Amino acid sequence: MKKEIVFLAIGLLIISCDHKKEKSVAMLENKIKVISHTQSPLAESIKKGKEVYLDMCVTCHLPNGKGVPKVYPPLANSDYLMEKEVESIKAIKYGMQGEIVVNDIQYNQVMSPLGLENDEVADVMNYIRNSWGNKNIKMITEKEVAAISKN
Repeated sequence: MKKEIVFLAIGLLIISCDHKKEKSVAMLENKIKVISHTQSPLAESIKKGKEVYLDMCVTCHLPNGKGVPKVYPPLANSDYLMEKEVESIKAIKYGMQGEIVVNDIQYNQVMSPLGLENDEVADVMNYIRNSWGNKNIKMITEKEVAAISKN
């Protein structure tokens, strides 16, 4: 009887170890799948930024980002947006007035402050800098936006 119990215990131990191994492999495969399906921080920010854009910016800059010629500057293929990062952040964060030149066209309208939080400014910047022909893999962060003052 003792012999049978020992063999039974050994058998259960082997089965248990095999089951744990299979379970560990399955858990590892699931983690790999989750990681591969998780979006990068930039992709997440762009997704959130699109929502902000559609709520706050689309009226003037339009769904295609082309703006209104000589009234509201384009964000699509915009040299100003891509070359003047700090000024673009300031415009979104604090509003702007005065003359700017975008794609060799002068604009002189007032952009009112939108009342966005720093994370929203960062997200919308990441969205517009990666839409309509713009491409920028450098992610604008909330911390970066917070460090930019009005003056």
